[in-house]
Amino acid sequence: MPNQTGGHGKPFWDDRKSIQLTRIVTAAVFVACIVIAFLGPGIVDWLISRGRVAVQGPAVRWVMLGLGYPLAALALWMLYNLYRFLTRLQQGQVFVPATVQALRRIAWCCAIAAAICVPSGAVIYFPFACMGIAAGFMALIVHVIKNAFEQAVKMKDELDYTV
Repeated sequence: MPNQTGGHGKPFWDDRKSIQLTRIVTAAVFVACIVIAFLGPGIVDWLISRGRVAVQGPAVRWVMLGLGYPLAALALWMLYNLYRFLTRLQQGQVFVPATVQALRRIAWCCAIAAAICVPSGAVIYFPFACMGIAAGFMALIVHVIKNAFEQAVKMKDELDYTV
């Protein structure tokens, strides 16, 4: 497939633009997460009033909010680390310990979210279980990527000391 250019022989789309777009989307999702957290009580009330939850009772609202806010905090922490990760990539700081640390934090956020969502989804609201399974799978993928970056950092350090 021919390389599409933007008019001056430069590629129309490149890695820099891709990372920048991902940073913008990450920031937008961060803001959306904050808005959704503020709307949390209304969203929970709407789900309960529509009969979308598997169990009923006065405590259900508080349980859902009690699960939702820690999940929102995890999402915000994960998005913050993703944004920082992307910023380092954009600056050319790819194989550095801070990148590995960000990937580790992202993986842990996904794993903890899965641990919260799967059991609560099985009991209260089934879509939580689906989100939990997806989060658990993402934790595995990010952990593997983290391991690859960690090995690359070690190799880079060894090469830096050799020269």
